[in-house]
Amino acid sequence: MKTGVAWYQSLKFRNKIQIICFIVSLIPVILLGAFCTIQSRRLLVSQEETNINNILDQAVSSLDHYLSLQEGIITTLAWDEAIQAAVDKSYSSNYEMFLANSEIFDSKFLMIQAMHPEIEGITLYTQTNLYPHGTTLKQLSDLSGYSWYEKALSAQKPFYIYDRDSGKFLLVYLLPCDLYKNVMTIALSYDYAFSDYQKLFEEDYAIGIYDNAGQLIFDHSSFPDAPAGDFFKQDLRATLDNDAGSGYFREVSSSATHGWNIVIFRPQEFITSTANSFILVIMGMIALCIISMLYLGVVLSKHLVEPLEKLANNMDQIQADNFTVTVRSRNNDEIAKLIGAFDNMAKRLESTIHELYTNKLAKQEYRLQMLQSQINPHFLYNCLSMINSKAILSGQSEISSIALQLSTFYRTTLNKGHSTTRLADEWRNTLSYLEIQRMLHSDSFEFSYDVDESLFECRSINLIIQPLVENAIVHGIRYNDKENYIGKIHICIKRDNDNILISVEDNGCGMDKNTLDNILTAETKGYGISNVDQRIKLYFGPEYGISYESEPGRGTTATIKLPGA
Repeated sequence: MKTGVAWYQSLKFRNKIQIICFIVSLIPVILLGAFCTIQSRRLLVSQEETNINNILDQAVSSLDHYLSLQEGIITTLAWDEAIQAAVDKSYSSNYEMFLANSEIFDSKFLMIQAMHPEIEGITLYTQTNLYPHGTTLKQLSDLSGYSWYEKALSAQKPFYIYDRDSGKFLLVYLLPCDLYKNVMTIALSYDYAFSDYQKLFEEDYAIGIYDNAGQLIFDHSSFPDAPAGDFFKQDLRATLDNDAGSGYFREVSSSATHGWNIVIFRPQEFITSTANSFILVIMGMIALCIISMLYLGVVLSKHLVEPLEKLANNMDQIQADNFTVTVRSRNNDEIAKLIGAFDNMAKRLESTIHELYTNKLAKQEYRLQMLQSQINPHFLYNCLSMINSKAILSGQSEISSIALQLSTFYRTTLNKGHSTTRLADEWRNTLSYLEIQRMLHSDSFEFSYDVDESLFECRSINLIIQPLVENAIVHGIRYNDKENYIGKIHICIKRDNDNILISVEDNGCGMDKNTLDNILTAETKGYGISNVDQRIKLYFGPEYGISYESEPGRGTTATIKLPGA
């Protein structure tokens, strides 16, 4: 036994397939038995189809007769000269209307109803000034809410309407009048019209009747466990395209006169019951072969497919970033080589992803460093110190003040080359910049602030508030030409749940929608807004950054969102 297993494990995959094919050679026996069964059933089916078609032809003939009879009735009424004359004129008195209702409409319609029990009511919808009269006479506008109203006004011949929700079955016809539009409807008894089709066969069946528009008018199923809805859809094409399931025969017959269709389903078991004894013997042999084949198939497929299933599970784990390959094979076939190759590929993929991730982190750090301004701070500080000294000697206090503010501004801005700083230093930088701008603009604007100093120890990126303040002054306040206008800037630093929100609000000229939509995507130089937004996203993540709200003529609010930790 062990020798046989070892021999099988050492076979090539192609040899294993050859063994399976040898076992599957038993299938012709099954095919022969199936052929005998199919041929027997085919003969019985052919005979039953002939019987069903004969019954269907009789049913279609009966349906044609019924439809023709009803169309003849409504056509006779529609072309009645007295009725046409009564609905094609304008009435000047109630007495004329009374005579028309009693002598024409009531008498003729009631007589027709008395002669034809399948008719539940006749109604004439008229455009004349006749008053509504019971169910016999109504205004044409009463039909305007129905989906078939427009069709009724343009139809050249009678047509049927069936409302499944209300159960109304109507025959509709437009009267051939010259002056007014008049529509006649005959309400037909739905049960009377189709009662015979519920007794079409003595045994189980399902029947559906579709009108010339392909809509389901009547359906009935005598199967206790299969309602008509399992077989028939509202549209004929959908029913013909629908597979009602095995075990049923379906036949369709069409009316050449009216275009209606009758569809019948019959169970195969009633058709083939006479051959059950012969078929049972064949099916027993086939079942024995199938059971044997199933057993062998399960054993062999499990042996062959199990490594591939484990390999597929490992692929799913790799998609979840788990690069450990757990599948192994003791065989020496092509599948074992595939598993080995997959193991090597997973290891190489893990190494490559790790290398790419390391490179990406290095690239992001490099971009952050490149985005930080790099100027020579010592030369700048020396120049500002000299200006401050000269200003003091000359008694120029304003020049001295602005030099000191510039020195503070650039010391906090450059931050000794570091990318991050405390929020307190970033705020000190912003205040220095505001003082410088106020002196440069001769105190032409005001600024205020509301700052939560408990957040000052939080870390931030250098130079993110100052560009927003600069934008508010240069592009907001500076371009507002209102009379007696005083520019105002308000800065707010507060905590919002786990985040820090820094807002810069101005009462400047505001922005139009196009500028607002593109302000964070526009290419800018230096410390532009898009630059600041990109730095924040690179350092903290894509959920952080800058957002804008603006209204032309009212001002702009820029908000920075940072993590609060």
